[in-house]
Amino acid sequence: MGIVPEEIKKKIGYLGWAMFASIGADTICPACGSQIAELVRRKYVVTSLYECPNCHIRFRVPKESLKRADKLYKNEKYRQEFTTTLPDSEQLSELLESQFRGSDKDFTAYIEVLKSLLSPGARILDFGCSWGYGSWQMRQAGFDVYSFEVGENRAQYAEERLGCKMVKDLRSLDGTIDCLFSSHVIEHLPDPNILLSEAPKLLAPGGYFVCFCPNGNPDRKDKTYHSAWNKVHPLLITPEFLRWGFNKHGLTFCQFSAGENMVGGELLAVARKGSE
Repeated sequence: MGIVPEEIKKKIGYLGWAMFASIGADTICPACGSQIAELVRRKYVVTSLYECPNCHIRFRVPKESLKRADKLYKNEKYRQEFTTTLPDSEQLSELLESQFRGSDKDFTAYIEVLKSLLSPGARILDFGCSWGYGSWQMRQAGFDVYSFEVGENRAQYAEERLGCKMVKDLRSLDGTIDCLFSSHVIEHLPDPNILLSEAPKLLAPGGYFVCFCPNGNPDRKDKTYHSAWNKVHPLLITPEFLRWGFNKHGLTFCQFSAGENMVGGELLAVARKGSE
């Protein structure tokens, strides 16, 4: 009998966990606590996607627990190819020389968004920076970048190999940040308020919250939509939810973008502390 491929082993492990966790699992909204949620779709028999009619977030059932998520990311058990794999010296040298152009983590498009909002030298916090590839590119673009990452090895790599200014205590930055930047973090959280609640604390008056994540817009009809809620993505973020979340946390909505007619695979949401 051959060796079972790693991806198949992971899927079997996930389905085993989901089958056990689905016993008695509740459908209470992880964002607003509403006890009324509507079934959207079932997948793999033991997992389901629900939508909260109050805040309009979509979430996987069984839900993610804070304890399990903490273990997954702090102990770096979460793996996603280029996002989490630390390059060796030769690979890193090539990436830095090319400034990540053409790689899976080319931040050119993200940086153009930031340049449209911020002045050179603006203070950015890269929330969930992994091993620092985005922080490094934003720094090359002329921004003053601070980085936050819960995975200890990735944080150490970012600091030592890419010169990132790692932040261990977010409170040390309260009220001083011009932009809280988050790229594909919020969908990993068991509770989206973990991220959203930081924005009003960290941002200076007039500062921006810039969030990129998989697009949970129900109007999307492409085949990839339901692959976006899975083992490591317990949340599917809709534009309606982010409007609700911005309002809850005292942020002023500025803009959404997700391609023509808001049906692209990636959602950009921008909000501001204070009025526009």
